Amino acid sequence: MDTKEPSPLDRRRIARKAVEALGVGRSDHAIVRVTCPASHRVATVYRTDEGPVIVAGGGPGAHGSRDRVDTAHHGDRLGSEYVDMLESTRFEDDEVPARCACGSRTLSRAELKRAVQTHTHALAVP
Repeated sequence: MDTKEPSPLDRRRIARKAVEALGVGRSDHAIVRVTCPASHRVATVYRTDEGPVIVAGGGPGAHGSRDRVDTAHHGDRLGSEYVDMLESTRFEDDEVPARCACGSRTLSRAELKRAVQTHTHALAVP
């Protein structure tokens, strides 16, 4: 096993701490925002001291900057955030789980990396 690369679990812990370190103004560090056709926030990539971190899933603020806890259209609370480094190990899939009030989605790390590299600040997913 290659001990130079952190395990996926360790990498996600590092990513979560990096995002938490951004504090309440973390939106100031957003570099890519991903939305669905209904304009729900699906994911955001943040610039952190550890590198780009993706935060995906439904939680507070899923409809933009409204200061309220999001509730899905059917009255269920959305799940917790999935937080991970944008870079992954060579043994992992390209896919990142995400969701919004419309339902579950899968995002591509490669597509998100291209958006970061080309300074694309907003992506819409089908």
